[in-house]
Amino acid sequence: MKLIFLDRTTLKYKDNAYVSNEFEIILDSVVKQKSNFKVNKEEIKAGIGDIAVMKEGNLSYIGIVQSITLNDDKTSKVQLNDFKEIFNIKVPIASFSGDVCELLASIIKKAFVNNSDDKQNLKYLKVTTHSIVEGNLNYDADTLINIEDLIEMITKTYGVVIKYQINFIRGRFSNIEIVIEEETHLVKLRHDLKAISDLTIKESDEKVINKCIFYPKEENEEHKKEVEFYLLTDGTVTQEKGDPRRYSYVSLYSAYYSDKDFDNLITKAQEQMIKSTDDHQITFTLDVTNNVFVPLGNIFVGYFIEFYAPKKTYTTMLTQIKYKNTFNEATLTLGEQRNSLTDKIKMMNKGGDNKSTINVSTNLTNLDGGMY
Repeated sequence: MKLIFLDRTTLKYKDNAYVSNEFEIILDSVVKQKSNFKVNKEEIKAGIGDIAVMKEGNLSYIGIVQSITLNDDKTSKVQLNDFKEIFNIKVPIASFSGDVCELLASIIKKAFVNNSDDKQNLKYLKVTTHSIVEGNLNYDADTLINIEDLIEMITKTYGVVIKYQINFIRGRFSNIEIVIEEETHLVKLRHDLKAISDLTIKESDEKVINKCIFYPKEENEEHKKEVEFYLLTDGTVTQEKGDPRRYSYVSLYSAYYSDKDFDNLITKAQEQMIKSTDDHQITFTLDVTNNVFVPLGNIFVGYFIEFYAPKKTYTTMLTQIKYKNTFNEATLTLGEQRNSLTDKIKMMNKGGDNKSTINVSTNLTNLDGGMY
């Protein structure tokens, strides 16, 4: 297995190094993680911020060099951030109604392809959309949003997938393509699948929010009724109070709404209710030689998983993939709860960012993985 190093500005080849049997690839949509590789070189012709590409069989990974340090045994440790870290910048955002795929594409192009500052442009970046997904986003005036947060919000709300792949022309690296498309991929896994071992399930002590009431503001001129939404046990949201699939208890969220908020109330309800259903951490080891479920091959961070546990079925999402020292097995995490102290601190720091209001519903995406 090799790491191939490419210039961040031009994507031209710079160097390569063989990876030893000491490596750890971690992709996580909840907290920022770094991947580490021990390679067989003392000197690597690459710098901080350059691109690193790894391919092993059907598995592939694109990262950004965070650090390169020399080990005592004449090897080097290469630490990488996932490629999606390039989206970790804030840009202006305004209320929007229309194709959210095209919105994402235009924001990414403005930041990295057609930027007025040519040094910020990545001329090899190609952004394409394969779907048209209509949506509505509401923001206060003069709002800045981190592009990573915008991607997370749109993918959860509208099931839009953000994938990236590195392309070749006549054997040379030609571009990195960002592909934006709708995805409703759902993977079904049972806890007793032969390939699964070391299963642990931890849930929050808080009850799932399963009812939302929105009260009209006194200033409203057009909409003056209370609006209620209910979360069903199959993960969908309805306004049918008598639906037999409702939870046996009520855990309530209440808020006021203005006239301009009315059309987006279902999205606001989904934000509150769906996110609480992911407040768990399901972790297990998966034998990748099963050839059916292959993380970074045909399963990616952000895919929806219907997980049949011993006592409960979870409609959840794959939020972390970890390979350590072998590609024969991977550790997978479902849900957005994190129990390690380090990850909790990272989540607190993430939550401290100045973010705009986010409307979230049901679908995530493949933010972490590439094909080439």
